[in-house]
Amino acid sequence: MITGKKNIYISAEEHQEILDTISKRYQKQTEATYSAARLWTDAIINPVDTRKWISMGIEAANHSPITEKFNLGVIQV
Repeated sequence: MITGKKNIYISAEEHQEILDTISKRYQKQTEATYSAARLWTDAIINPVDTRKWISMGIEAANHSPITEKFNLGVIQV
């Protein structure tokens, strides 16, 4: 297999090892606990409590007056 601009040849075993390394890292970094540990999320909720959390959010929004125009600007994800 040829990779990159330098035409480096790697074996099927090396290719699989690289793929496994990337896959393991991807799986770890997409877990909810990974993002929560880095404060990327506010909370991890039990799926059973989803309705409760949504209800609390709607109730909070209903009791919060709109005082200025909402503008997100540019969102980059």
